[in-house]
Amino acid sequence: MSQATNGASNGALSPYRVIDLTAEIGGLSSMVLAGLGADVVRVEPPNGHPTRRRGPMLREDSDSSLYWAQMNAGKRSVTLDLADAADRERLRALCQTADFLFESDAPGTMASRGLGYDDLRERAPQLIYVSITPFGQTGPKSMWAASDLIGHVSGGLSSLVGDPDRAPLRPSVEQAYNITALNAGSAAMIALHARNLTGRGQHVDVSMQAAMANTLGNARLYYEMDGIITERAGGARAFADRATRIIYPCADGYVAFVRVPASMLRLHKWMTAEGADPQFDAERWASIAIAGNVLPTETEVVELEAEIEQFFAARGAQALYESGQNFNVMICPVNTMQDIVDSPQLNAREFFEEVDDPALGRIKVPGAPLKMSATPWQTRPAPLPGQHSRDVLSDRTHPQPVGD
Repeated sequence: MSQATNGASNGALSPYRVIDLTAEIGGLSSMVLAGLGADVVRVEPPNGHPTRRRGPMLREDSDSSLYWAQMNAGKRSVTLDLADAADRERLRALCQTADFLFESDAPGTMASRGLGYDDLRERAPQLIYVSITPFGQTGPKSMWAASDLIGHVSGGLSSLVGDPDRAPLRPSVEQAYNITALNAGSAAMIALHARNLTGRGQHVDVSMQAAMANTLGNARLYYEMDGIITERAGGARAFADRATRIIYPCADGYVAFVRVPASMLRLHKWMTAEGADPQFDAERWASIAIAGNVLPTETEVVELEAEIEQFFAARGAQALYESGQNFNVMICPVNTMQDIVDSPQLNAREFFEEVDDPALGRIKVPGAPLKMSATPWQTRPAPLPGQHSRDVLSDRTHPQPVGD
């Protein structure tokens, strides 16, 4: 375990050092580890990491974007030119003081620089070397390049996103990159547990395609067991070749209402209490499962949804949410970005925190996705290019692996 720290001595991972060489595909993994107290060293080329200039830009005269400020919060920056032999040797020496290395180059790229896992494991046997790539280190597509979009489509998720009468869609933000990064961070922690038993690190090979294929729920099983290809269902929940609507418009946006059998009696009672005079047979709907052999007719579904739509359309999202909770109905607003920022729940948990960013000034950033009572999450700003090069590269503290 590395004794090098960045001043975050009471974090859950404060004794550990992480070397971050990733592109967009892996940045979230080390950001979470930094929040948990790890000393994350972001290695940048001399002209800065490319994502520093990925918009939106808060200030045109700055070389750091809001994206950089969020995805690199809490990290330290070292500038190294990996095309330079002396800087490659500096990185090797840094690996001797580290517990983890995260990289996302094409398979073989790091090895071509003398920085692959096999190159480093004798010199840094404690190092947990995490490679994050679109398709993994092996297989016929291992050398293929891919974006977040390719992660969604190759992993199967896009086939389930969108309306059934239109082409598949991609979620609007980089969920493939982020889900893959979280898988990588989790895998690194599992490898750390193994190191505590053996005293040695290992190579962790993370595939974006495989990470996304793991998000498909029971859609894969419907095909494997019944030969049914689950279709896109728009604002509904797909169950094999059937779909149950979830998203409904309301007076000021949208709400999500889950039409499970147990909700139908409660919904009828709620609508009656508010003078809506519902006409659907609540007892019958309470006896019909969402999926199975006994299902409602298309006419029944259309008539029911027309009543629900009319009821929801006359009321605001928050009013529906609060009133629905009183009747134990599963309904909630579809939050917009403004709703997220203004959320009483998130703000009560102090999710958003202000930091003094050295490039952008005082800004508000997302903070802890979790709470730890003894080792709290630590929100710190993203670094300037090479801000910590002198301190980090002069640190010769060696890790002390646990085990034999």
